[in-house]
Amino acid sequence: MEGRILPVRRLRAPLLARDALAAHRGPPPGRAAVRLRGGPSLSMASDPRRSLAANLALSVTVSALFLGLLEGGARLVEKRRPRAPVADYIWDWEEKWEGDFYRIRSEVSGWPPWEEFNADGLRDRTHAVEKPSGTRRVVFLGDSVTAGSQIEADQAFPQVLQRSLDEEGRPVEVFNVALWGWSTRQERIAYQRLARKYRPDDVVLAVCLNDIPELQNNLTRPPRLLAALFRRSALVRVLVNAQGREIQSVEQLFEQPGARKVREGMARFFDEVRALEREVHADGATLSLVVFPFRFQVAPGAPRPIVQERIAAFCAGERIPCLDLLPAIGTLGEAAFVDYDHLNPEGARLVAAAIEKAPLLATVASLGDRLPAGADVPRLAAAVKDADPAVRRSAAWRLGRCGPAAAAVISALDVALRDPEEDVRREAARALGAIGPAARPARPSLLAALRDERASVRWSTARSLSAIGLGGDAVPALIQALGNDDGYVRGFAAWTLGSMGKEARDAVPALVAALQRDEGYERGGAAAALAQMGPAASAAVPALLEALRSTDGDRRWKAARTLGRIGSAASAAVPELTAALTDGNEYVRAQAARALGRMGGAAQPAVSALERATSDPDGNVRREAQRALEHLSTR
Repeated sequence: MEGRILPVRRLRAPLLARDALAAHRGPPPGRAAVRLRGGPSLSMASDPRRSLAANLALSVTVSALFLGLLEGGARLVEKRRPRAPVADYIWDWEEKWEGDFYRIRSEVSGWPPWEEFNADGLRDRTHAVEKPSGTRRVVFLGDSVTAGSQIEADQAFPQVLQRSLDEEGRPVEVFNVALWGWSTRQERIAYQRLARKYRPDDVVLAVCLNDIPELQNNLTRPPRLLAALFRRSALVRVLVNAQGREIQSVEQLFEQPGARKVREGMARFFDEVRALEREVHADGATLSLVVFPFRFQVAPGAPRPIVQERIAAFCAGERIPCLDLLPAIGTLGEAAFVDYDHLNPEGARLVAAAIEKAPLLATVASLGDRLPAGADVPRLAAAVKDADPAVRRSAAWRLGRCGPAAAAVISALDVALRDPEEDVRREAARALGAIGPAARPARPSLLAALRDERASVRWSTARSLSAIGLGGDAVPALIQALGNDDGYVRGFAAWTLGSMGKEARDAVPALVAALQRDEGYERGGAAAALAQMGPAASAAVPALLEALRSTDGDRRWKAARTLGRIGSAASAAVPELTAALTDGNEYVRAQAARALGRMGGAAQPAVSALERATSDPDGNVRREAQRALEHLSTR
């Protein structure tokens, strides 16, 4: 009742003063109505800002205390019931590479050909974008298992499969598009950004079971700000419910198949596969899956392969070919693995064989099928001139299989280098390379073939010339090749000239001119060739000094490195290399110190600067400066 009569009491004083308008208006601004006990309302002065600040402070204090109590309670709960850790093999994309995709930074042209990572940043050989005629292209999308983690690059199963197909004469080009930590999401992005340009005929998605928890955990992760709070606050962790959202291990897929997070993870995986299949199909290619088991699945007491069964059922419903590798790897058991899911070389060979035997990929006939078994070298040489281009190609391939034994018919292969059919020219070039140094009489025709209109011929020719070997008489042709439109051919020419050393001194001006190209300072580029040539490349010093002044840090340190390789013949660079010891880029400082150490007595004026560099903030710079001083003190 008091709440109802309060307004009446407030009207009492104005009405007694016969001021009805004042009664309606209430107290004047800046004054508050106060009712004394048993008497009329009075007004008193107050500061609304001070009152507001006091209220806010009180609210903040109460809220902080309340949140503090909740945080303390959440920590107690966490202490009593600790959150199960997520297995190390389930990667947090934001933590690992700050985004949803990565690849290895690589500056290669394909030369030298034994580089571990290609120009796409993948653990594979370099491939021409232009698709060869008469060749089927197969792309494997995968993670570290496909990339061949913990084994040599050429032991990864896609590379093993490539060698097997080559051995059988099946014209198939295999691509290994895979990196550590990739899941199905990254593999789909890799198809879009890296693989699609090669126009594959078949795309094989190599599925590892940790793809499923990685998709679930990363695609349901809270925004970045909330994730930062998640790492610091037990209360936020309780509210986010990571335990109920995240899949902690692959084993959970088998132990809790009906759990909501597992069902969501499987659904996200299937969505990614569907999206990839739509893109691959739209490009005119076919998609298939190969599913790798985890090691515990081939151990005694392994659980029922319910995850593989779900994937197989999904693929059947979507009409996507699928190969479950559990039965094949099970024949070798745990001996196929190096750890929880990565294969050793024997396991990789087993997988390559299983893929080749399965009805997963389109059948490609062997080139040898066109010729009678046991055909001798003279008959094969005659077949290289057959009217049927398929027979000519097959004969050239078979002669390559003969190796040095086919040296007597080099002239027939030399003629085939000018065949109207691309695939005949390509096989002829490969065959000459397989014959080896005995095929030197064909070098002029091979050097001419570096200008072939088709990339597959040019690339096969470059590899064959490298296998046969080139001498100083090839320098003019290689200088000409430095201007080729094909970066692979330019890389071959630069690398070969560099490996010749002083014998290729006449190529230095052309190599200096080639420094201006985009790949001039990349691996296998002109700078690397000049560095290989050493003192014979002294004429390149002015151009390298210009590069040492570049605004591009990569170009500066590579120029410093090349000057160091030239050695004392580059003594004119000592003042600028000394100045480079204070460059803002630590790589430049380190390479400048190393280069000065190779300059001999000409670098004595740099000793004081090198001594100061031994206190550089960067450990590598300090080490290089110390080594340089040691080298200079012994000269």
